[in-house]
Formats: sequence, C-alpha cells, structure tokens
Amino acid sequence: MQAKVLPHITQSLTCLWSSQAWPEPLDIALDNLGTALDVDRVRLWQVQQTSGYSHNWLSLLAAWPKSPLEASALALVSPLASFSHWLSRLQAGHSLQARVGELSTAEQQWFQELGIASVLVMPVNIGAGLGAILTLEYTQQEYYWPEETVNLLYHFTQPLGVALHYHQTKQLSYAPPAQPYDQRLVQLAQRKPLHHGNLELALQDISRTAAQTLEVERTGIWFYSTQRQQVRCIILYQSSQDQFSQGLELAAADYPDYFAALQEQRTIAAHQAELDPRTHEFAPHYLRPLGITSMLDAPIWVEGEMIGVVCHEHIGPPRQWTIGEQQFAAAIADLVSLAIESRDRHQALADLQASEERLQCFFQATTEAVVFHEHGRIVDLNQAAERMFGYSSQELIGTSVLDLADASSRELIRQRLQEPSDQLIEAVGRKKTGETFIGELQGRAIRYQGRAMRVVSLRDITQRKQAEIELRLADQREKLLGEIALRIRQSLELEDILSTTVLEVRQSLHVDRVFIAYLDGTAQQAQTVAAAISTEWQAGIEAIFQDPDYLQTLFSLGDCPQAWTCQTDHEPTAPVLARYHIQSTLAVPIPQTVNVRYPTQHLPPKVVLVLHQCAGPRDWKIFEWQLLEQLATQVAIALQQASLYQQLAALNANLEYQVQERTQQLEQKMLELAELNRLKDVFLHAVSHDLRTPVMGTLMVLNHLLPADETTAPVTVPRHIWSRMISSHNRQLTLIDSLLDIHTSEDNGLSLQQIPQALDQLIENTLADLVLLLDKNQTHLDNAVPTDLPLIWIDPGQLQRVFENLITNALKHNPPGLKLSLRARVVESEATSSQPMVLCTVQDNGLGIHPEQQEHLFDLYYQGKQSRHLRGIGLGLYLCRQIVQAHGGEIGVISTPDQGATFWLTLPIYQAAN
Repeated sequence: MQAKVLPHITQSLTCLWSSQAWPEPLDIALDNLGTALDVDRVRLWQVQQTSGYSHNWLSLLAAWPKSPLEASALALVSPLASFSHWLSRLQAGHSLQARVGELSTAEQQWFQELGIASVLVMPVNIGAGLGAILTLEYTQQEYYWPEETVNLLYHFTQPLGVALHYHQTKQLSYAPPAQPYDQRLVQLAQRKPLHHGNLELALQDISRTAAQTLEVERTGIWFYSTQRQQVRCIILYQSSQDQFSQGLELAAADYPDYFAALQEQRTIAAHQAELDPRTHEFAPHYLRPLGITSMLDAPIWVEGEMIGVVCHEHIGPPRQWTIGEQQFAAAIADLVSLAIESRDRHQALADLQASEERLQCFFQATTEAVVFHEHGRIVDLNQAAERMFGYSSQELIGTSVLDLADASSRELIRQRLQEPSDQLIEAVGRKKTGETFIGELQGRAIRYQGRAMRVVSLRDITQRKQAEIELRLADQREKLLGEIALRIRQSLELEDILSTTVLEVRQSLHVDRVFIAYLDGTAQQAQTVAAAISTEWQAGIEAIFQDPDYLQTLFSLGDCPQAWTCQTDHEPTAPVLARYHIQSTLAVPIPQTVNVRYPTQHLPPKVVLVLHQCAGPRDWKIFEWQLLEQLATQVAIALQQASLYQQLAALNANLEYQVQERTQQLEQKMLELAELNRLKDVFLHAVSHDLRTPVMGTLMVLNHLLPADETTAPVTVPRHIWSRMISSHNRQLTLIDSLLDIHTSEDNGLSLQQIPQALDQLIENTLADLVLLLDKNQTHLDNAVPTDLPLIWIDPGQLQRVFENLITNALKHNPPGLKLSLRARVVESEATSSQPMVLCTVQDNGLGIHPEQQEHLFDLYYQGKQSRHLRGIGLGLYLCRQIVQAHGGEIGVISTPDQGATFWLTLPIYQAAN
C-alpha cells in the first residue's frame, strides 16, 4: 500500500510547485491521490474563521472526481457549528476518522446531506494555523484507514499547505512580485535535489538562489536543536566568496523577542536591524561584528511546528525590503519545508521498501504454510502453502478456506471462522490430489490494506501424529510392565501385586475378563486368586472354573501361551467357550522358580494368566502374546519375592521380640541407676547447702577477731561470742544428723523432735545467729512477731532452719539495703476448720519473683534466673517445704516482679489437752 501511494504523493507535490496555471495543479493532485487510495471522493475545504469556533465555516476549494454536483458544491458553504470538537483536534494537528454509524444524530444528518458513509479528515496548515482540511470519503461502505496510510498523507498535506499559502499570499499582495522572483521559485521547484531526498544539495541550491536573487551577502538556514535550546546554522552561503559553511550556534534564550516574533509573523523584515525591536538583541554580538545592517527572516514550519529559520542578511547601507522580497523570502522558507518533507518521504519510502522486502523474504522463506483470509476468503498465501496443498496461488486466492479442509474438520473450521480465536487447533486438510493430512494451525487478527483479516500458519503434523500413536502403543506396553515392576519393588504383598497385574492388563489390552488362577492337577480343581472383570460380564464366573471341560482345556496348556476361539468349529474348546459367551481366550502359563505355598498348604502344579474377550471375536496380535509372556515372568518374580518376604517376616518377628525383651531389661537397669544417682545428689546437695550458713557465720566472727598485724594486741573474745560459735557448731552437727535422718527415712518422711515453743523466742534465736550477715548486707529488719502468741508444737532445730533459709535466700537474691519484715498471727486452718494455726510471713521489698518461677520455687534443685551467679543448688526451699509439711503446715509465696516477695507458712498451735 505504501509503495503504491508514495509515488503518487511525490508526483502530486511536484505538480503543485511546477505548474503556473493555478488551480489546475490542485485538481491534478487530488486526482492522483484519489486514484492511488482507491476512494470514492477527495475534497479540499477552506476553513473560514471569524470570531470563534461557533462561527467557523467550510467552503469547498476543490474536489475529485469533478461532476455537475461537485461543480455546484463549489459555491456551497457548510456550517461547522456542531463540529467544534472536530475543529479543535484538527487545529492541534491531529487527523480524525468517522463512520456514519458511529455519529450523533446531527452529525449523521450532515453526513447524509454530503453523501458520506465514512471519512478521513486531514488538517492542512496554511501559515501558522489551520487553513484548510482534506477529506477522503467513501459514499457506500464504512472503512477504517490504517495508521501507516494516515502517516503517509501527512507528507502530502504539509507541502499542500505551503503551496496554498504561497498562492494565497501572491493573490493578496499589494503589488505583484517581480517576475524574476516567480521564475526563480519555479526553477527551484523543478530541480531534482528538491524532490529526490538529498537535503544537503537542496539546501545549498535554495540558499545560493535566494542570496543571488535578493542580492544579499549572506543567506543562512538555521535549525533548532533537539531540546530547542539552541539554533545551529546548517547552511550559510556567502555571496562575495561563493562558499558554503556551517556550525555556528546561538542560544535561543538570549534572543527571546526574535524567536517570539517568528512564532507570530510570516516574515521579519528588519530594515534597520539594530533598531528593530525584533532583531536588536543581535546587535552587540552578531550584527556589528559582521557589519549586518538589514535582515529578512522567515520561519520554517514542518507538521505544524517551527523547526528553524531562513535568514537573509544585508551588509552595507540599511535596506528597505519590498513586499515582493518578503513574499519571496516566505516562499524560500516553504521550499526548505518541502525539501525536508521530500527527504523524509524518500527515507520513509526506502525504509518501507526494505521492510516489505524483508517481510516478503520471511513470508516466502518460512517452512510453515501461511494463508491470509478475510471472513474465510483466501487473500494471499506463500509458497509453502502451495506445496502443502498442491494448488497454485492463482487457484486458491478468492476461494474459501473450507475447500482446503476435509469433511471431518469443516465444522470445526466453520466454528473458528464464526468465533475467531488465537488458540492452537488440529484439523484434517485435503490436498488437490485428494490425499488427507493432519495439520496444526493457529490464526491471528491483522490489518492488511486497511481491512481486518486473519493470518493462519499451518504445519503438517501427520508423521508426528503417527509417531505419537506408535509411541503411545509402545508406551502402554512399557507402562504395564513398568507398573508391575514398580509394584514388586514397592510392595511385598502378593495380593496387591496380583490385583494390580490383572487390572492393568484389562485396561491396557481392553479385554472383558482377566484372571490369575491356581490349577491343582491332582484334585482337578482351579481357584482364581486375582480377577478384573467388566461389569456386564461378571455373571457365571464361578461356574466357569467348575466346568470340567474348561478345566481340562486349561490343564492341557503347555509351557507356551495358547489361544482359542469359539468360531473355529474343529477346535474341541469351541463349544465350551460358546457356553460361557467367550468369543476368544488367551492363556499364558506363569513359570514357578520357587516353591510357593498355596493357601491350602500344598504346592499348586500350575499358575496361569487367562484373558477372555466376550463382546466379540478377537485376533490376538503378536505384541499382545509377547507382552503377556513378559507379564508372566514378572508375576513369577512376584511369587518368588512373596516367598522370600514370608521367610524374612518370620525372622524379623523373632528378632523384634528379642530386641524388645533386651530393651525392657536395659530400661529397668537405667531406672535403678537413675534412682541411685538421685539419692546421691540429694545427699551432696544437702551437705553443701545446709552446712554453709553456720560456717559462714563462724568465718565472719574469726575475721573480726583476727588482729591486723603481729604488733597488734590480741583481741579479747567475750564469752558470749565463744558460746555463739559453740552453739553454731553444735547446730552443724545437729544438721548433719538431721540430713542423715532424712536420707535414711526418705520413704517415711522426716523425724521430728517436737516441743511447745514460743515463736517470738525462736525468731530471736534465729536473728541472733544472722546478725553479722544482716549487717553486712545493710539490711533493715522489722521483727513484728507478737510475744503473746500461743505456743506452737514444733521441732525448734528444724524450724530454725526454715527461717534461716528464708532470710538468707532474701539476702542472696536482692541487692544490699533490703527491708525485711517478720509478722505472725493466729488464723483458722483451711484443712481442719476446728484447729487454729499460726500464720508467719517473711516479707521483703526486693526484686520480686516472676510468676513462672513461683510454680517451681519449692521443687528440688530448682534455681531461679536471679541465682545464676550465686552459689547454691536449689535445695533450701525444698527442705523448707518438707519441714513445714512434716509439722502439718503449708508454705507458699506471693510476689509481683519489682514489688518484693512475701513467703508465708502455717504452724500448729500447741494444745496441752492433746
């Protein structure tokens, strides 16, 4: 399409610029365009603008084809008030398309008046704005123009606007330009460089001709940079030297007035350049150094955008530019635009031709058949498609794609035509010779020559499908063997193996019945151990293996497979088979490599695999015989493995019993050792924990009495200190005796020596032993135990150990400066409401105890997180609980982290009557 249209566009543009008899060149250009695009009508409308979009009018400038109706339409004006949104898009440089079925009621009415079914509207810029529109029309069909066609038409409408502007300005000028100007423009328009795409030669020719015609020293052509921050001189012609140069760059931001004027004016005629407000910015750095006094500049517009400027610079006395010279300069700028458009057209044409050549090369070189069709009618195809079907392209173009499909696939192809899809499908094709083949085809929607079509690629996969069928059959055979072998490896249960065998055989070979039977030749009996039977052929199964004639048939089987059929009259088995509706049967002996014990505890002489075909006669194929022989071998292996598994299972059962017996004996010994080890640990922990406190007290007294050096006088030791030390060591001995008692009476509990005792006196004795330890830890002690409490029934030595442990634990697990308070009161016992108890509390304001630690605080060997850096093994509180519970009381703790802890215990009151 592009290759067809581009030459006509070039020819039309050449006609616009080379002919003098205006407007005949315009009619010729529209004629060439309409013929190339194969449209019904081409019209050029002039936009008449007054005071806004609501007052825009269209007047017909030219039309193709010429007819009496069109001749009258030349005088017709059409309102565009309801099409303001169209005009906005056109003024922005965008084309638009419309089909009458997609328009509003008002727009449809205007289209019907103009006889338009579908239209493509192209903007035509004249000067710096929209001056005309070009419409390409279909009167009967609704059509959509492809994007590549629209892009090509821009190469026509832009030069067309330049030509219209040139002729309009020539008609509106106050005085006609001098004849040499027209002759020079015509000569430039007819030269080859302008139309052959060689931009450099064209610009050199234009700049030299313009400088010589206007008799100026310098003519330069400047282009904006990509970012529009600078303008660069592409061509500079100097008349006095007849030389070309380039490369000078100017920053656009330094000359804002000049470039703003170019956007608004067709030409800038600066008679005195230094004084003209549009060009005075060039004076210090450009005009004066070069001696330029007058400038005549015209902007270069391409596709509605100013891309550069043509500068004519006069050196000498200031020059008054005439209207003819100004129009000539504007026309020169338009020729530069035309040269750029020509360069772009030729480049686009070259790219298009190269693209089409590559596409054609790919189209013909591919080994796949490719067919283009429009609603099922073949439009084009490649050589591979010709070879595939045996037709030539001339024979197939215009025919239906259904003619290439076999009758079995035509409905599928017809559905695909009605509901197009890109999904891959398989269908049967028919060649010219009548031969059929299996094809794989896939289609995609495309736009070709402005029409919606589908391109379909086809591949002959007949050989692949045949190979797939053969491979599938071979795979089924291998699969059957593989499944059985896998079952043998994964399972050692004979029943599962045999059941899988008969099921896989029936499904793979599509037979009605499959059996594995044990034959007892001595008793002339048979029993099925595995069977797979179709639902409709399950009746009478028991009777088959009880029929003596059928059993005799099986017993006559040798070491090779054998087949029988009821259609063979001379075979003695035919009546037997017919009796049980067996059309064909195949029996294969299973070799026995080991002695397999039959369920009835005797060795069967023969194991057979039997197949029945009941629905109809069957000719057993060679591969089926071979397959069943291989299966028989696999079943024999299963029997052998089952025998070995039974033996191994018996050995394993005996070994497991022995291992279990030895394991129980070892576990009992381990429990005994663990108990002995626990008793040892209890003894060691008690000694290390309970003997430490008295030793520490003694050491503190000795350290206090030790002189600082040998010269120091001996320290007199008061008698009460010696008495305290003797008492402490006596208590140590008592503790050791008590620990031994605990150890020897673990099962019977602690042995107590209870006497009536005042609690306050017991507390005083305990605190007296701990006074040095309390002072060392800077402990503030509040002993608030009342002196009028009733006597308690306790073992004083054991209970003193309890209070010592509670107080020393509080000191060890809290920083110095701790506050301790001791309280006691009479409470009712929860266990026995008739017997009151004394409740004692030891409270501190220390770090407290976490809830998860409180649960295990009185367990043996338990140590909290705060004791990880302290000596101790977690025995003290355990002993406290044992002692308190031995007295018939209870002990516990109440604590909140960072708010201290309160240990409480209850003790029985002494009652003289008891």
